[in-house]
Amino acid sequence: MVLSDIKNSKPKNIMENNETNQDDVKNTMDSLSETFKSAADEAKSKAKEAAPKVKEALKNAAHDVAYGAAYGASFAGALAAEFLPQSIKDGLDEGSDAGKSAAKNTADKYKTCDSSEGECSAS
Repeated sequence: MVLSDIKNSKPKNIMENNETNQDDVKNTMDSLSETFKSAADEAKSKAKEAAPKVKEALKNAAHDVAYGAAYGASFAGALAAEFLPQSIKDGLDEGSDAGKSAAKNTADKYKTCDSSEGECSAS
């Protein structure tokens, strides 16, 4: 602004200036609110899009962990069995059978049977 512009300009009414500022603030707040709403909608959309991929990755990871644990236990047991004396192998077999029997008996205590259908289920 040059000096001649200042001399030729009309003084602004304070109320007019205040109303203009309020309109500017309102417009800015409305724009900010709309931006947040738009960002939230986009985030929800992206999350819905990504959820199946994440679920599949977790399922595959659980499978791989279970596979690794079973493989490791089976391999270690089979390898150890090749080097153990027969008396220890017999003890392991007997202990395994006793453990399975105890687990079955314990599970049977908690099952309920429907005599009309002959089906049992855990209670």
